[in-house]
Amino acid sequence: MLKNDAGRTWERHAFGPRGVMAALLLLAALVAPKAFAVVMDDDNRKSYVLPGDVTVELIGQAGDQPGTKTNIYYYLPVNLRLSKRVDGTPEFLFLKYTTEKRAEQGGMNGGLMHFLVEWGLTAEQRAELEKKLKEDDPKATIAGAVPLEGDAEGGGSFQIISGTLSDDKMAPKLITSGKAPLVPGGKAAAAARLGPEGAQLLAATFEKTRSITDVTTQLNFKYTALAPACKGRVVFNWSKLETHFDSLGADYKRKTSGVDANAGGFFIFSWWSIKPEYSYSYDEMHKHFDSLVESKVIDFQWEETLADERIAKIREAFFQYFINMMSEPAAPQQAAPAAASDKEKKDNPNIMIGTRYTYKKQSFVSSFQQKTFTLSLSARLAVKYPASLTENLATWYDGIRDNPKCIAAVNLNDPFYAHRDIDFILDLDAKDMFEQEANYVTVNVRKKRSSGNPFEDHITIDSKYLKEKGINAILTYARGEDTNPDIYEYQAQWSFRGGNVWPPSPPWEKGSWEGVTLAAPIMPRTVEIEGDLEAMKASNISRITVQIHYPKFGIEMEDNIAISPAKNEPLVSRKIFMDRDARGYAYRLVVDHKTEGKMATPWSAKVGDDYIYAAIPKDMISQPELKAVAKSAALDAATSAKEKVLSKFAELLGGGKPQ
Repeated sequence: MLKNDAGRTWERHAFGPRGVMAALLLLAALVAPKAFAVVMDDDNRKSYVLPGDVTVELIGQAGDQPGTKTNIYYYLPVNLRLSKRVDGTPEFLFLKYTTEKRAEQGGMNGGLMHFLVEWGLTAEQRAELEKKLKEDDPKATIAGAVPLEGDAEGGGSFQIISGTLSDDKMAPKLITSGKAPLVPGGKAAAAARLGPEGAQLLAATFEKTRSITDVTTQLNFKYTALAPACKGRVVFNWSKLETHFDSLGADYKRKTSGVDANAGGFFIFSWWSIKPEYSYSYDEMHKHFDSLVESKVIDFQWEETLADERIAKIREAFFQYFINMMSEPAAPQQAAPAAASDKEKKDNPNIMIGTRYTYKKQSFVSSFQQKTFTLSLSARLAVKYPASLTENLATWYDGIRDNPKCIAAVNLNDPFYAHRDIDFILDLDAKDMFEQEANYVTVNVRKKRSSGNPFEDHITIDSKYLKEKGINAILTYARGEDTNPDIYEYQAQWSFRGGNVWPPSPPWEKGSWEGVTLAAPIMPRTVEIEGDLEAMKASNISRITVQIHYPKFGIEMEDNIAISPAKNEPLVSRKIFMDRDARGYAYRLVVDHKTEGKMATPWSAKVGDDYIYAAIPKDMISQPELKAVAKSAALDAATSAKEKVLSKFAELLGGGKPQ
């Protein structure tokens, strides 16, 4: 592996129990900004209050050297709000429905809720923010939002916190887009079908001018920032914790007399009995950490006699490492989180209110095996900090409570509703694909009547339809004298670029009067390739091509993404479209060497991660045996048909199989 790949090695392994320790040692010897495309400086922050009491936190881009501050700023996630259509209508729907008949007589009662949220400064807010920043520093600029990554692996960074919606009896169906949008203006969606009790309970919290509703949305992110350097070291005495847990545990119990020992109050002092159902708040985790520092299990040793802001920031940075290393977020609470206190905000502006944590037993086992670990603090450290946006629907509901496009109630037996609407809602991923991959989706509907001809109709959604009418398509069914209780049936067929029609023979499926969500059989994935151009030049490498194999419509596809010093582009991204149920893809690197010719690395699997750092193992060039194997692999790739490799990686495939 080339030398400059060290920073990326840390990024891939930093959150494992051993990986955090190794990462800290590695980062102490590296200049961190070279390891990341954009890294923030935790010691360069500004805060402004905009009209409407909107507080915006700015953080500066890290300079090349410690102590050097730039005047390029990025803003942390802010202004979580309901999305709006082009005509200004909020994208929120709360619909209560009922019938004259009781449920046991075949009647229907309940409700629907569907909404989209987004975050980021509006144009007016950004202009006001830039004005305030210029008043402090005429040369300062705002580059945009902080580069973010999802807080949870494989999704889950967009959460709905609700006692009603978490109850499968009151809300039989709850669907979310799962991932928080990482860029301003990106949307996250949630939809729920409510039972009679759930619809009434939510309506009561919405419509009775309560101080808070029973639905809270939370977006969780992480971003990378450099903690300041300081002369000193930190020693992790895991052997002391392992050998003195009885006395340490007794001391902790004495100091925290109100803690319930049977509920995991001794936390890591009884590490062997850790149970995942015991979860702790942010404040409790900090008390655990402070106890370890006080007992010298974690020992900060400062060479500088003058305490300043850097020491407090470094302590908080290591507390964040402690959380990342030893715990994981617990399931979300089923009640709205409390607001942060002024002290909590001051101590940690990135505090994730409402988040709880559970300890991982295996992390302690791995740490105890290391006995003692010492780390120098003479270099700045790159820390992954959490950031979150949390809003209760009460914040937005007053602006939509009288909007009939957003709030409505219907009686399905009313003669006016003898014409029934059948709603088809386009999935957000599918909506984005119409710009690059999808041509249209056609939905056929049929409904058998008790007498006369059956009802048959169809509707086609394409990019023009989306621009003019949005993601919701409606077919109207005139019931007339029909007394057939059977629900309608539908079939959906997608057309994609290149003449692909999927499925070739779509099956008929049972529909729902509440609506149908149309999800495409494929979904977009944005793959990012990064390489060290200077290291490539030094190694006489003119080009590195990343070959990617992935399933699409059940067929193994290939894509090639290249980086080259000649183009001077160290980071290249490419959007691919793969089967929705596929978990990942296979890839390898094909190297063009100026003297050795083409060489190729073995195939590897990527699951749940779309970042590839294109680094060539040093031994592949220096060792004759490995070089011969790499040349042979490259020769086979050039002289034979496309190799089928997905069958070697069963973990990548979902329901479909490559052909």
